[in-house]
Formats: sequence, C-alpha cells, structure tokens
Amino acid sequence: NVYKFFAELANFGWTPSAQDPLPEQRALLDQWILSRLTATEAEANRLLEAFDATSAARVVMEFVDEDLSKWYVRLSRDRFYDVSAPDNRAAFATLQECLVVVCRVLAPLAPFLPDWMHRELTGTSVHLAPYARATPFAVNPELEAAMVEIRALATLGRAARESASVKVRQPLGAMICVTGRLSADATAYVSGLAPLLMLELNLKKIEFATSADSLVSLEAKPNFRTLGKRWGKETPRAAAAVAALDSETLRAFEHGTPVVISVDGTDHDLLADEVSIQRRASGALVVQEDGTRFAALDPAISPELRREGLAREVVSRVQRMRKETGLHVSDRIRLEISGPEEVRDAVDAHREWIAGEVLADSLVTKDTTEVAPSAVAVDLDGITAHIALTKDR
Repeated sequence: NVYKFFAELANFGWTPSAQDPLPEQRALLDQWILSRLTATEAEANRLLEAFDATSAARVVMEFVDEDLSKWYVRLSRDRFYDVSAPDNRAAFATLQECLVVVCRVLAPLAPFLPDWMHRELTGTSVHLAPYARATPFAVNPELEAAMVEIRALATLGRAARESASVKVRQPLGAMICVTGRLSADATAYVSGLAPLLMLELNLKKIEFATSADSLVSLEAKPNFRTLGKRWGKETPRAAAAVAALDSETLRAFEHGTPVVISVDGTDHDLLADEVSIQRRASGALVVQEDGTRFAALDPAISPELRREGLAREVVSRVQRMRKETGLHVSDRIRLEISGPEEVRDAVDAHREWIAGEVLADSLVTKDTTEVAPSAVAVDLDGITAHIALTKDR
C-alpha cells in the first residue's frame, strides 16, 4: 500500500534529482523516519548475522507498518499532494529511500517481490544493488525519543476526544500537555514536533506545561481494608481524616513528603497503602494521563470551529463518493451541495479549501428545496445534506 501510494503520486512529475534537499535540510518528520530506517536496517542486519531471519523480517515489517505507513505517510499526505509545497521533493525523496532500503533488507528473505519493487523504484534489480548503504543517515536517539513522546500524547489526545464524544474531524481550540521525563535535547525536539500533534489531533494550538498541577486536582480515597488493620474501631475517624486531605497536601505526599493525620488528638504518619489518590480534571478540561504524561483537552466548540468541522465532513463525504464512482486521483470534478443554512455557511466559509481538497473546479451551494436529480443524501454530523458530483470534462 505504501508503494502504491508513492507510485501513484510520483507519476505526476517527481523523479530523484539534485534538487532534492539533503536529509539534514529536511523536516523533522523526514529526519525522524530516516533515523528509524537506519536503526531498523542495523537491527535487521544484526539478526540476520545471528541467523534469526524470522525476527529480522518482523523488525522490518513493524517499521513499515507502525512507523512508515501509520505515522510518516499519514502525516505527510498533504506534502505529497501539494506539488507547490517547498518540502514536496523532500517527502518524495525520503519515502523513496525508505522503500529502496526496505527492499534491499528484505531481499535475502523474500527475493521476488522486493526485486520487482526495487526495479520499479530504481530501474535495477535489488540483487545487483549494494546491500548496505555507504553513508546511511545517522541515528538520532533524542529525536526518536521526542517522537515517542509525541505519539504517546497523540494517544492520550485521542482518548480525551473519545471521552468528550468529539470526533477527530471536528477541530478543537487547544490541548495542554505535560511530557514525561526527557533530556533537554529531546524536549526541544518535542516543541519542534508539536505541529504534527496539532495535525494528528486537529487542534489549533498546543501548549506545554511543566506540571499537571493546574490541570487536575487530587482527592484522597481512604483504603478501608488497610486502615482497618491499623486503626480497628477508629477506622471511620481515620478514614475521615484521610478524605479531608487537600490537593496540595496530596501532591506533596506523592513526592515523598510525610503527611500526618490526626485521630482523637493523636498524630500519626499516613502510610502509602492507606490512601488511593484520584485525579479530577480542572474546570471543563478533559484530562487523560499515563504516568507522568498528561493531555488536557479543551472540548469547547465555537461557531467558527463548528463550521470548519462541517467543512471537513463535506470533504470526507466527497472523497468517499469520488472513490465509489471510480474517479482517478487526478480527475477534476464539479460539485453541487444542497442543505440547510448551517451547511451552506460552512461551505461558503471554507469554499477554497474544500475545492482544493476534492479537486473541484466548480462548487455550488443551494438550499434544501433545490436538490439535483443525481444528488446523494449524506449525513454531516447529524445534519442531512445532498451532494451531486460529476466529472469535469
């Protein structure tokens, strides 16, 4: 699938040339996948030298599936489609190098398919090509650690959206993030990779905080079973003292500061197994956490965000219709959309963007009383509209 995607779009005019930016001049996303490529190549070679072909193949396929297909290609799609973008050539050059190296690493394990693909990519047989690259892109552990963090925050962000019942196509205003423990270099890379997180979660803004103190409040839940062993008949009073602990005291307790509870005028140190600390999101934020990592999503949807969300729904439906009618990826279309005022306003507000995304040379909006005979009824996030699509001659 990755090769098919590359071949379809590269046929529109890209071929390797000296105009392609050097790897170190490319976007951080390109540098990351090239770093992962080098690391994967080295690990696969190590396993092959140990005669562990099964593990070597698994390492390569995990790279192709998890890193190349599900992350790099998905986040780079707009760069491939937009031939006028400054990093369009960088994206093609990066993806081609990844595919070529994967073919060469897999050639000893599966000699036929990698050979066919290598011939399509380079014009030569993989079995006549050098197995190892002379100057592979250097592995960048700090950049890779930063991308692990970004992907983990993306997982938390998607969970927060699901908790708030807001689909990913609906843009949201902001998310506040607290990262795990990272080096200074990795932290700097995280900031540079933040636009990818915005793209993945469809957000207008990402903010980073040094702690989650302002995002969540802490509440103490007494562990009656453990308290009972120590307090006996006084357990209810001890539990009440535990439940009365405030958020700041509990934060200090989590960081190792002793906490004293008073029962019948006698002070006792609180034990860690006597309390369960629970977190509550502050205000309207929807918070997800994973250890020291937090993602706090603002679920508020302004009228502007709502219109953009509907515009994205329109694009999604039209792209599906293009595929169902068998249109080629480069075919231009004429589009007519009939719907209530909310839909028409959304289309009018994002007309140029919608037309560019679906390759529409003509985009007309009409009210619900004017529906084209060929129009198809669609659901746009709970609103019924009709879309008529014809190939532009």
